[in-house]
Amino acid sequence: MAEVVDRTTAGLLLLSELDDAELAEVYSAARYRDRPADRPNIAQLRSELELIGRNGFAVNQERSERGLVAVGVPVRDQDGTAQAGLSVSMPSVRYDPHGLRSPIATLSVAARALEADLAAAH
Repeated sequence: MAEVVDRTTAGLLLLSELDDAELAEVYSAARYRDRPADRPNIAQLRSELELIGRNGFAVNQERSERGLVAVGVPVRDQDGTAQAGLSVSMPSVRYDPHGLRSPIATLSVAARALEADLAAAH
């Protein structure tokens, strides 16, 4: 369900790892044949995903639920590939885009600890 993936924080983080061909396959027009209005603007989505990739975190501002903002970071495997996302949500009235440094730092520390635990388990 691609339409759900681009509306979640973890989904955005995972999509940001895809190359153009993979993204085009996920959002192929054929998959949206019966509902073309649900297909996102691929160029706009790619721009958003490139920003997520450069920043190393995603902000989901009311994409999945009105009144909710989530901030997340990827959880990577030993090869550096994002396998999941770790996020925190807050009411949109409490969201301050200038105050992202602290939650992102906390999430990043937690993600690195999780990555280390997962690596040790293998």
